[in-house]
Amino acid sequence: MRLLFRRVRYQGIDHDLDMIRNILCSGSLVVIDIFFLSLILSIFTFANYQSIAISSLIFTGCYTFCICLFIVLKKWLRDQPD
Repeated sequence: MRLLFRRVRYQGIDHDLDMIRNILCSGSLVVIDIFFLSLILSIFTFANYQSIAISSLIFTGCYTFCICLFIVLKKWLRDQPD
């Protein structure tokens, strides 16, 4: 059965992996992940505080903190020499 399929060349696989790596490391995907992380955190803390105001404050604080951390890390890692 293995003889029926041609082996894919390394350049083809490398190109596909680069495309996937670029998508997973894109800034928009990270921002969407941070949004859902903050949303999940605020939903889980709603059971403890039982207040929409505190839950929205936790969402805003977590989202702002994570976005600032992402921007700082992106700037810090981009300035590093190869």
